[in-house]
Amino acid sequence: MNKTKRTAVVGVIAGGALLVGAGSALGAVQGSGATFPRVAYTNWCQDSGLCSYSGVGSGAGLTALGSKTVDFAGSDAIPTEAQLNAITSAGGGARPYFFPTLLGAISVPYNVSGVTKTLKLDGKTLGGIFDGSITTWNNPGITKTNKGVKLPSSPITVCVRSDASGTSFGFSRYLTKVSTSFKSKVNFSQTPPWTAPNIQRGPGNPGVANCIKSNENSIGYVDLADATNAGLSKQLAAIGKSQTVKGKRQTVYLLPNLKSISAAGELKSFPANLLVDPSASPVPGAYPIVITTWIVTYGNYQAAGKDLPGVKQVLNYVYSKAAQDKLGGLGYAPLPANLVSRAKKQIADVK
Repeated sequence: MNKTKRTAVVGVIAGGALLVGAGSALGAVQGSGATFPRVAYTNWCQDSGLCSYSGVGSGAGLTALGSKTVDFAGSDAIPTEAQLNAITSAGGGARPYFFPTLLGAISVPYNVSGVTKTLKLDGKTLGGIFDGSITTWNNPGITKTNKGVKLPSSPITVCVRSDASGTSFGFSRYLTKVSTSFKSKVNFSQTPPWTAPNIQRGPGNPGVANCIKSNENSIGYVDLADATNAGLSKQLAAIGKSQTVKGKRQTVYLLPNLKSISAAGELKSFPANLLVDPSASPVPGAYPIVITTWIVTYGNYQAAGKDLPGVKQVLNYVYSKAAQDKLGGLGYAPLPANLVSRAKKQIADVK
């Protein structure tokens, strides 16, 4: 592994591990949902004293918002039609708003017998592992990019989420961009119909991390903060992408760290609804599997009977310099300034 990159990843571990264990303050505003940003949200709630947050998965959080049992949902996934209709109905017919909060990497940890070097996997190979086209560790698709690494002939155990998940949504959406085989066999959703033959499921990102640690010759997808907190920082695959280097097109392999995550956020424009997708970024040096995550709010808090002033306080804190600056030490990267500016303006639209 490149020494500089390893140092960057280990630095994330120290910050994330220290802060995950801290309890969050029980502020008046309650949120639940995605486990991907859980480390950041619980720390922000603790620091501000404005909120509490429960990481239960994007699907469960969106359902809770539709049921009016929380003030906001955390989600890394675009709601399904049923979820969207329930939230809209709870808000008196007003469509929900999506507030991007941070940039984060979906890392690809592995636990392969006898392998101590960093594995290199390109998008096509990764798609093949998760759609079942590649089923053993010594498959030529893996060995050709890992010359000198002795890979076992063992079957690949594929660790995935057991719950409706924004991390699954973001990871599978990335794979559809880089693997035609994966797109035709699996496609993307909060609950992808994985077609790999040896699937193990775990709840939340921590559950997938535990699956990888507990199963030899396994691989999975976990947000960087939870992967580092689980002690998997030295077992993260470097993900390949095609980019121009010194005038020549070639495949480079990148690990997730503050620099490579931030590079993916160099967005010149974004959709009006702020449903930004920075995965498979063409920006040189950008880690390929970067997603953003959203705080989802009602369109009309008066109709929902919920705490609008409190939620607006939370959102204003999220976009403060103090909150965004803290992200680098938690395993994430701050949003680009132009996206922060647009999101802050949107706060006024929530009724």
